[in-house]
Amino acid sequence: MPQTEVLASNQPTSAATTPELSARPAPAPRLHALDALRIVAAMAVLAFHFTGVDAATKANWGVNPKELFPWLFPVTSYGSYGVQLFFLISGFVICLSAWDRTPGQFARARFLRLFPAYWFSAVAAFVVWRVLPDGSRTGPSISESLTNLTMLQVPLSAQHLVGAYWTLWAELTFYLIFLLVIWKGLDYHRVSVFCWLWLLSSVLIQQDNNQVPLLGIFAQPLNTALFVGGIAMYLIYRFGPDLKLWGLLAASWLVMQSDLVQHADTLRQDKGMDRQPYIALTLVTVFYLLVLAVALHKLDRIRWTGFATLGALVYPLYLLHEELGWALIRNLYGPLGAWPTLLVTTAAILMAAWLLHRLVERPSQRWLRARLEREAREASGRAERTTV
Repeated sequence: MPQTEVLASNQPTSAATTPELSARPAPAPRLHALDALRIVAAMAVLAFHFTGVDAATKANWGVNPKELFPWLFPVTSYGSYGVQLFFLISGFVICLSAWDRTPGQFARARFLRLFPAYWFSAVAAFVVWRVLPDGSRTGPSISESLTNLTMLQVPLSAQHLVGAYWTLWAELTFYLIFLLVIWKGLDYHRVSVFCWLWLLSSVLIQQDNNQVPLLGIFAQPLNTALFVGGIAMYLIYRFGPDLKLWGLLAASWLVMQSDLVQHADTLRQDKGMDRQPYIALTLVTVFYLLVLAVALHKLDRIRWTGFATLGALVYPLYLLHEELGWALIRNLYGPLGAWPTLLVTTAAILMAAWLLHRLVERPSQRWLRARLEREAREASGRAERTTV
């Protein structure tokens, strides 16, 4: 991705003023500190899935990872909270990238970002399920696997090809509801009002006994508070801090901490995951503070372009690591042992992510972008001839 200077505007702009078929908007500012945080989040989730889940990974290692990695497990068992860091960053970055775009430009950009790499990883996971099964789980059916290609497997009640895909549905619902705000044009007032209403909806859904099902889809507890926190911090980054934004950020954190502690208690009681709720809360609070440091321009000095290069691998890494990594662990642990297997598997997944980015993601995005732009120009030409 091209590197750009970190810029902040003090004046609201509206995406509605950008012609649909105008030149592609300038790239959003590249914040290398956010790239670094995304890398931390991705590696935390990878470490969690490989060494921090005693219930799930026992079937892959053949032994509880608590026994294989006694000093590492207590740390990596909290790695799943990298997802919460992802959601905070997502709220920030979506505002950053969408501010000067039309709804059509935003939808195309999100489609190109999400789907090409996702389709390849879904096919790869399908192959892994059938070629390297673990012998203890039943994989998705052919129909469920095809449903996964839509990224709508949650509302269509289909099994995930990869467990980590659940976060993509959370992201997708965020994009869909935020698209409504973009439609009216992004400015300080509209976005902040949207955040308050969305956050309140996520609280009300926990008391309505599912009487309004759409609220449960588009105002998910915990996730909504994190997205709102990221958006609030982007507004601080763009417009500077004020009392209203501090209040919105505080409300996001307060709702988040309630949802997070309840969620951690549920995991302990229902799934036997022995993680302390207030350690998890401390960790996610640190994530808030780190993203806030970016919003307040405290980390602007971080300009190492290597973070951008590594950051480009985060999405392919996230898509590929779980089922492919577990399959490698199952087949390598016997001959290699625990630590060599972990190192080789991690290196192989990083290489696979790089190959996916270079050989699939980038070329397919270029081709699709050019094709969509050409079709848009042709449609515009037909419309002009019709009106003459």
